[in-house]
Amino acid sequence: LTVFSPLLRGGTCPALLWPGRRHRRVMDFIETQAAAHPELAEGYGQLGELFSRKLWHQLTAALSAFLSDDSNRRGRSFVDLYENFISKIEGKLNQLEFAKMVGIIAQSFPEPQATFQFFEATLERRNRLGVEATLYLEILLLLAKLTLAAPGVEERAATLAEIKGALTSKRVEVDALQGLMDPCVHSAYYQLATQFHKEVGPPEAYYKSALMLIAYTPMDSLKPEQALALATDMSLAALSGDGLYNFGEVLATPIVSVLEGTPNHWLGDLLRCFNRGDMDEFNTILERNREAYNAQPALQMRHEFVKEKLALLAFMNFVFETPSHERTITFADIASRTKLPLDKVEWLVMRSMSLGLIKGVLDEVDGVVHVQWVQPRVLDSEQLKHLVLRLGEWSEKVTATSRFLEDETLELLGS
Repeated sequence: LTVFSPLLRGGTCPALLWPGRRHRRVMDFIETQAAAHPELAEGYGQLGELFSRKLWHQLTAALSAFLSDDSNRRGRSFVDLYENFISKIEGKLNQLEFAKMVGIIAQSFPEPQATFQFFEATLERRNRLGVEATLYLEILLLLAKLTLAAPGVEERAATLAEIKGALTSKRVEVDALQGLMDPCVHSAYYQLATQFHKEVGPPEAYYKSALMLIAYTPMDSLKPEQALALATDMSLAALSGDGLYNFGEVLATPIVSVLEGTPNHWLGDLLRCFNRGDMDEFNTILERNREAYNAQPALQMRHEFVKEKLALLAFMNFVFETPSHERTITFADIASRTKLPLDKVEWLVMRSMSLGLIKGVLDEVDGVVHVQWVQPRVLDSEQLKHLVLRLGEWSEKVTATSRFLEDETLELLGS
């Protein structure tokens, strides 16, 4: 039996040579990049060292940190890093972290089609990626199509139809992994939903998607211009959207504070004003910012609806501030609080009932409404102070009643 072995003939087995050659090529690339960009030499050097030592967990973290810092990007340097370094070891990395890297690298391609192809090529390795990383990349591909696709009418309509269908199907997958999945996947999904509804509406769908987006997205991960755009659009959607009467939800998040010190600060003031149902403050804000207000089609075109919403919120706050045992409210008091003519109050009350904001009985003869329930809301600090005050009054009444019963009981026992 003749054994043909390069080792027995004094040669070297190509299979044994390959790891060394691959290592050398990878290190040559790292050294070339470090020499070309001296200011990044330390970062590239760290990547090379961790690669040489096969410390894959640490290398994953180092790569994520390097790519997450946009100041490290030099033209197509991130693409080069992928082709000459990451692609050689991607199977050894945490696959979700690798998917995040792909999302960052994809931003370096100048042509939309190249971006799409990059995502699609990566998604061919679904079995290795796993469910979480695959879902994340599929959503990023859809987001790229939504933001980068050609603006032709027919092409755009096809893209929007694809996104609409995907939002429904992907929602099932996202919900199925609720509590088991990295927040970045939820964040990507709601970013897609937010971008879609910003383009096609309606504003209330945008608002709800944006609320979920900020729930899963760290504020420090948003660029300042992204945070400002999100805060502006959320404010406009909250004010102009149908069925949105709980502004405490957005005011409880840090996103509204982004408006402070910007030309759009008045939108934050308007949100707080609506949350309190303050008609006088609304008129003051409007007078000071009329030009900016009228420059927003979402508000200018729905001005009458916006005023109606404010009147409804003023009524809701009035009910909330009224003790539950005193909620037989006269039309005159409602007119005074909402700044509406007396003959419009009955319509306002009926409108509140039809929207499910309050439950009660309307007495047209006596001109009163007996309110039995008001829609629960997220309270701001001022509303919480009012609630604490009411709880204090209730506690005093309970204490007084308890003492009265004790005294009466003692008298009965004594007799």
